[in-house]
Amino acid sequence: MQVTESELQYVAGEHWAAILDSIADLKAHCDREEQVRMAESTSETSGSPSHFRHALLLYGPERAASRTEIISALPPKAAVDRYVSKYFNYLDLVASAAVHGPSFIQEYEAFWSDSTSMPILWIGLLFSMICLAVMASDVTDSAEEEQKTLQLELYREKIVQCLIMGEYTKPGPYVLETLVHYVYIEFGINPDANRNIWFLLGLEVNLAMRMGYHRDPSHFPDLTPLQGEMRRRLWTTVLTSDILLSSQMGMPRMISDWKWDTAEPRNLFDTDLNHLSSLTALPLSRPETEHTTTLELIARRRMLLALGTISNLADAVKPASYAEVMQADKTLHDAVSSIPPPLRFKPLQASMTDSPQVIMSRLFLEHLLYKGQIMLHRRFLNITSVACESNSESSTITTATTRFAYSRTACIDASLGALRMQHIFDEETCRGGQLHGMHWRITSSMTHLFLTATMILCSLVHCGKPLDDRVEEILAALRTARIIWMRRGSTSTSREAARAAEVVSLTLARAGERGAGADGAHSDINTVDTSDLVSGLELGQFMGVDGVPEDWAGGDYAFSMDDLLVQMSGSESFDTYCR
Repeated sequence: MQVTESELQYVAGEHWAAILDSIADLKAHCDREEQVRMAESTSETSGSPSHFRHALLLYGPERAASRTEIISALPPKAAVDRYVSKYFNYLDLVASAAVHGPSFIQEYEAFWSDSTSMPILWIGLLFSMICLAVMASDVTDSAEEEQKTLQLELYREKIVQCLIMGEYTKPGPYVLETLVHYVYIEFGINPDANRNIWFLLGLEVNLAMRMGYHRDPSHFPDLTPLQGEMRRRLWTTVLTSDILLSSQMGMPRMISDWKWDTAEPRNLFDTDLNHLSSLTALPLSRPETEHTTTLELIARRRMLLALGTISNLADAVKPASYAEVMQADKTLHDAVSSIPPPLRFKPLQASMTDSPQVIMSRLFLEHLLYKGQIMLHRRFLNITSVACESNSESSTITTATTRFAYSRTACIDASLGALRMQHIFDEETCRGGQLHGMHWRITSSMTHLFLTATMILCSLVHCGKPLDDRVEEILAALRTARIIWMRRGSTSTSREAARAAEVVSLTLARAGERGAGADGAHSDINTVDTSDLVSGLELGQFMGVDGVPEDWAGGDYAFSMDDLLVQMSGSESFDTYCR
């Protein structure tokens, strides 16, 4: 719990900020720097674009608008055509999850023939598509960047005006689709975790449940097959948002597993759903070797169900048994095994013939694996140190080391894998890179994983002796991460990146690294090998480890690293502990 004169803020122990809090001397330094930075930036941010501060739907747009005024804000049809095309072709995952393309095109043509033919919430949906297409667009200079910001401000305002005019809390056509898009937009334009977006998520979840999306369409015979299948897709998106955003904010999930029974969407193209309104059954799902518009949605759902199980364990007030932890780990690896063949993990060097969308989809799924492993196993990293504190007998240390070796290795490997992924994104999303067109998909949710991995490795360096044979590997990863965080912290409005850069710089300086000051650079940025991103994380690599205890919570090892380290008020006590 972070308590100040103006704010009370809780984050769970697995959150990166909680990990930083456990390293007392680093936290104290960063808190001082943050206070200085906020004082210096107050006058600068007072005139900054509002999308860096508030979610318009929560605080209200600056002014109301009539339907005529809203429609007049649309660009010419030729420009809107290009935006809609970009939405369906470049934001394919977003589109397939919310909108049935062929049906929308019919409505789109009807709207341009008669603008009164479509309700205001459909117009809000159109503005949200335009806004998302602008978000995904590339800019080459500051003038284009300024124009893009103005466009985002305008279209974002129109979405909110449409939602308010359409009474978005009243269930009806197009309202959830528009709201889901709007939440994604607010999420995408903020470089850091934002509490406003988490509150918007609450609106999204409650609206979806009020409209019955949490129940499978088979319970409602009045729904057409097309409506039912689109509801399954949209509910998957709501689940995704809940698990990722709640985790990013360090909060428990909003959706409990026992509250919903909506089935997995089928592996179908949008065209497979054409003319289904009069049919009584959906087409059979296509083979999972066939990459349809829904395949990534299916893969994400499988991974996120496993991640939801892990999140429930991590957020539980009562510590889970180690047997439960290992069962959740198996569930996670089973989910990885269930990923359809076109989206299974593949080294970047073996993906040269694949589209950027496919590569990005694989990386996103892999990021979920790393996230799950870290959430499950981080608490066991320093378990040998606790044994040393509580019992000096070497047998106790040996037993603890054997029991939790899998968790320690899994967490360190996942943290290193996450930073390798960050390095890939840093290189390949630059102009000319393999993933340049996908830069908009590197959201603050993925950055949250990189922050968590960075803080974990920094905390380990502070207790360097237990690392032994991995210390150089970890230091090399931190050197690379430090360059990336410094660049992001200086070229964007991300306070989290600036904070991470400070923590890594201090950690490397403390480890005796030259040139690791706040403004220095390190020559070893290319020492991290990214040619095989998934090396060391093949399925089943650690399964079947001997010595796993049946019950962790019932013994002396029911322990949180945060609980132990937060008691240490200075670096001297921390050094003593590490020794």
